[in-house]
Parts: sequence; structure tokens; C-alpha cells
Amino acid sequence: MNTKIRDIAVIRVVDDDEDVQKAIRFLLENEDWKVQVYSSGEQFLIDEASSVPGCIILDIQMEGMSGLEVQRELVVRGSSVPVIFLTAHGDVPMAVEAMKSGACDFLQKPLDPEKLLDLIEILVARDVSERELKIPYPEAKRRFDSLTNREKQILSLALKELSNREIAEALDLSKRTVETHRQTAYRKLGVSNVKELALAVENFM
Repeated sequence: MNTKIRDIAVIRVVDDDEDVQKAIRFLLENEDWKVQVYSSGEQFLIDEASSVPGCIILDIQMEGMSGLEVQRELVVRGSSVPVIFLTAHGDVPMAVEAMKSGACDFLQKPLDPEKLLDLIEILVARDVSERELKIPYPEAKRRFDSLTNREKQILSLALKELSNREIAEALDLSKRTVETHRQTAYRKLGVSNVKELALAVENFM
């Protein structure tokens, strides 16, 4: 259990079924998650603050705005908070459509509690991690400007998923030299692996 993440994250539950709301809230609060519950998509969108990390548990079929409509509005707003759709058996095609539009996952009702908890743990940790890499533009520019030309060359090849050995061969360097430059560049950018490097570059651009 990551208590630091639970201190800053909020799980938003959007479902017009009061029994489902209560069941999910009880489950999550027992795991020390902070929970906000909404009975409609409209109510949720009025209150939603995408600057707060966490995830959104969203029923795909509700009175008023459907889950798909809520998700589309979140996309328009530029929200990066991960979305888990809740679906009944017949809603699976809609859930697939939602996944194509950017939803992270969907679970069928009745919910498997362990599966829901595991998924929340993964998505919230990812959301928090990605936010930590989103630094203000001036600071990001300063970090990238601090890279040497050689470090930029090596990172460019690393982003193409070349190994240190392959990079060394491409640039006619020793493997040890590539490793040293790569670690120095990672330290300057505040990243620790290629995945974080790709996110840092994406955020900078």
C-alpha cells in the first residue's frame, strides 16, 4: 500500500446507481483511498478538478449524460486523469468504443473487488508518476539545453529503443562511454529510464 499516493490522490466514482456507489465507496475507503461520489455526469463535470491525481470510475450508461459523453468532454478539457468504465454485459461494444477514445480500461458488473483494486493501484500510480514528470516549460527548456550534443545523440537513439551496445556501434564509441553519457543525461533531465525519457520529451514538445 502506497500511503504517499493515497495522501494526494482522489478516486472519483460516477454512477447513478446508489447501491453501486455505496459498495465501491466502502471498498475503496477500507483501502484508505479518498473517494468522491457523483450521481450524474453533469454533477461530476461541474466539480471535476483534473489537476488532482487519481482516477475516474465511470458508469457507461446513466440517466442524462452517458459515460461516453462525459469522457468526450474530459478529452475536450485536456484531462489526463485515467478512466475506468463500468459496463453491463450488453455494453461491451460501447466500452470498446470508449477504449478507442482514450479510456484506460473497463470492468463488467458485477465487479470483481480485487480486480478493481489492482487496476486502481496501477492507474493512480501511473497518473502520479506522469504528473511528476510534467515540469514547467522554462525549467524543461533549461534541462534540455543543459544536454551536450553527444548526450542528445545518445538519447535520440535510446528513444528508438537501441541498446547501449547498438548506440555505441552507431556512434563509434565504447559501450562504457555510452552508458556514462546516458546516465549523465538522465540525471540532468530527472528521469531514470526510456519510458520516463519519452514522457519528458513529449511534455517538453
